Amino acid sequence: MEREDFLKKFLFFFTCIILVRCFYLQIVRYPYYYQLSIKNCIRVIETGIPRGIIYDRNGRVLAKDAPSANLVFVPYDIKDVEKVIEILSDILNYDRESLRKKLTRKYINPFDRVVLKRNLTSLEISLIEENLYRLPGIFVQEDIKRVYTFGKGTAHLLGYIGEISKEQLDRLKNKGFKMGDIIGQDGIEKKYDEYLRGIPGGIQVEVDALGHQRRILGRKEGTSGNDIILSIDATIQEIAYEELGEKKGCIAIMDPRNGEILALVSKPAFDPENLISYLDERKHSEKPFLNRVIKGQYPPGSIFKIITEISALETGIIKEYDRIECTGIMEVRDRVFHCWKEEGHGWVDINLALPFSCNIFFGTVGMKLGVSRLIEFAKNFELGKPTGIDLPGEASGYIPSPYEADPLNLSIGQGPITTTPIQLLNLISTVANGGNIWQPFIVKKIISKKGEIIKENTPYLKKTVYIDSETLDILRKGLKNVVEFGTGVRAKVKGLEIAGKTGTAQRAATEIGLPTHGAFVCYAPFDNPKIAIVVFLDYGSSPEAADIAGKILKRIFIPEKMEEGNETETEIYEE
Repeated sequence: MEREDFLKKFLFFFTCIILVRCFYLQIVRYPYYYQLSIKNCIRVIETGIPRGIIYDRNGRVLAKDAPSANLVFVPYDIKDVEKVIEILSDILNYDRESLRKKLTRKYINPFDRVVLKRNLTSLEISLIEENLYRLPGIFVQEDIKRVYTFGKGTAHLLGYIGEISKEQLDRLKNKGFKMGDIIGQDGIEKKYDEYLRGIPGGIQVEVDALGHQRRILGRKEGTSGNDIILSIDATIQEIAYEELGEKKGCIAIMDPRNGEILALVSKPAFDPENLISYLDERKHSEKPFLNRVIKGQYPPGSIFKIITEISALETGIIKEYDRIECTGIMEVRDRVFHCWKEEGHGWVDINLALPFSCNIFFGTVGMKLGVSRLIEFAKNFELGKPTGIDLPGEASGYIPSPYEADPLNLSIGQGPITTTPIQLLNLISTVANGGNIWQPFIVKKIISKKGEIIKENTPYLKKTVYIDSETLDILRKGLKNVVEFGTGVRAKVKGLEIAGKTGTAQRAATEIGLPTHGAFVCYAPFDNPKIAIVVFLDYGSSPEAADIAGKILKRIFIPEKMEEGNETETEIYEE
């Protein structure tokens, strides 16, 4: 009897506990578990992350979003892989083996949609929709694509977007990124990704316990990111791109008064809307993704003679009218040093040596100066150091130590020294403005969709290099004569005074016939510099580079159609 009472009491107590627990879970905790169940049965399928618009300085659109469509699949629903491959490989012109790997890969969640191909063409969409009844688990899903108005013309400037890599995800996952997200991969798109990237939109769908989609419940609109206004002038960007033509190299154009980049072009370029075709290095061995303006590291060649002349005049090693004889050859111990002009330039002073780019004159001056002084002045002008331009991946170049270089080679910009084209642009800009080294920049403003200024970049003066006024006058006169009658005469433009310097840098010993780099830096107008240009050719001569710069300046300052012969300048260069 006692055992029966104990058992009854135990069952009663146990039942009470269960009832209390049920009351707690179903009544007290009802709101919490209701929301949890809703979240589990309602899923948002993202339809792209909208990005802000990128404008040039005059309001022209350089990059924007446009509606697009992707082909996606649910791994769990793919039963006949070979049938899917047979149909899609023909429609998409997709490699069968790559398609098989994508379809048969083990996914963490087999019910999640996986992108097979982005940015489907209208023809591909039509063909897929005709065959959807034979393709269970395959869907055409709306998305957003990035449209670049000038295509290859702004490829290295704006960069491109792409799916986040595993390495990037490991680095950025704490910021809310996930696999499959699209982010900026280079250029402005990468540097300012956090500002351009918006909040994703999507379709709300109801799924069952296994994750199968049952019905569409609604739509969640995405929120676009912030807009960006650049210092770039799209018209000048087009001019630079056109004048570089099919040559491999780069052009950068800057306002020497404040560091604003007006154009930046590098070739060979790539199509930012069709990247896949450029990934095969066998077809594109010339590195189309390399932004030569900021990442190309080359010997500066004779452009370095600007540094040599400033060093010599500032230290009193030479005076303006001191003459040195150039016979075309100079023997130093057991070494023979050549001028580019075999017969030599005869007796020349600095006023002729710079326009004619005489190697013997500058080599002799370099030996008097010594390596340490040349290196000191080069560093003072920020050569061999990143400029700080707001683009990712800028290279630094290299200024050798006194033990690595000899004064003969260094004085004419040869040997172990390397610089980037953007550094040479900064150098000629510093000469143009009288000693100010501005930090080059591309983004002027970042503006929210409400019109609020999120960020504004103003000109930043990194340092001022003191150059004696007499030294500056001599140098500037020589640079003008480079274009008037010297090695840069092909840059000459009627009605416009231009100062510049040519540079030919050896890729290897020219004796065995290998090509050279051709370069030209300049500024204009001479008396009131508003434009500074660097043209750098991977394969070419400095006169070719000067010719390109001259054509650019002519199109900027002297339009072909002028009313009654009046010469006008582009409005944005007026202070």
